[in-house]
Amino acid sequence: MNPELQPDFSLPGEEDIFQEMIKLTIGMMEESQEGCPLRVQHAKANACLTATFEIASDIPTDLQYGVFSQSGRTFEAIVRFSTAQGKIQPDNEPTARGLAIKLLDVAGPRAMDGDTDQSQDFLMVDHPVFPFPNAKEYRDVIKHKSVPLIGDLLAFAHLQLFDHDQLDIIKEIRKKTVTSPLNITYWSGSPYWLGDAAGTTGQAVKYSAVPPRLLAGPDDPAKLPDNYLREAIAKQLAKDEVVFDFKVQRQGDPTKMPIEDASASWDEQDSVPVTVATLRLSKQVVSPESALEKRCEDMSFNPWHALKEHRPLGGINRLRKAVYEASFTEREHRKKTA
Repeated sequence: MNPELQPDFSLPGEEDIFQEMIKLTIGMMEESQEGCPLRVQHAKANACLTATFEIASDIPTDLQYGVFSQSGRTFEAIVRFSTAQGKIQPDNEPTARGLAIKLLDVAGPRAMDGDTDQSQDFLMVDHPVFPFPNAKEYRDVIKHKSVPLIGDLLAFAHLQLFDHDQLDIIKEIRKKTVTSPLNITYWSGSPYWLGDAAGTTGQAVKYSAVPPRLLAGPDDPAKLPDNYLREAIAKQLAKDEVVFDFKVQRQGDPTKMPIEDASASWDEQDSVPVTVATLRLSKQVVSPESALEKRCEDMSFNPWHALKEHRPLGGINRLRKAVYEASFTEREHRKKTA
């Protein structure tokens, strides 16, 4: 058994990095015009929607764990489409686009001690890898970025001097333009366990969500309205449902498909993703003033809101466990004291 797949795997000095990242993250937390604290990442929601998550009837035996263990089962879900930055910006700003899926009423042993959420969350972005391979490299960039007024310039200079590979990934992400969040592919980026709760039988996997139709981005997004992505979602779902194929990609060669390097791409030709479920977004009214939107903004979307059969793997996910919980707690505290 690869020691990286054990739930207590950690690296020397990792906890200190996590604590430093918590302080940096909370220090960067901004507030909306209404005075409410924003999410430090993916602050702007393009839409929050109801959905169903239908498990396929023909899942391979080695993938039948967790929510994929019951063929044909349907989960109710809430889906949040978002932009990656921690501030509210026009949709034509170049950044990653996010898809967060929260399956509701998921019973079973939890990946995180004390987790009472009773959901199964899948968090994805529209790029197959993260720019940063591990928590240390991510921390080094955020330390520069958090400097008032000149943080972005310092972070860019650091990447230019020391981390060309990371900078290249960021440039690839920022080159993308999106016509609609409903017509692009999303990837989990980081790996996850898919196996029994004890961690003895199973494998590392990554997830993706693929729409039936991919659309090229607009030629000149700068000429589009600030909230054109929400408008695109509303227009599509007013006419018809939208369906994504939810796929699992198995880890193959652990050298080519590492767990502890979230910036390493898992070649989809070497390990072809397998469809295990259908994410179905029915026709619905999309409104920023809806009760669902308000409920969604109070929710915590966290890859550690998961069954043990789906527990997150790797240093980036261990960092997310520490930072996401701390930032959610801070947001709740600021709301109460505002």
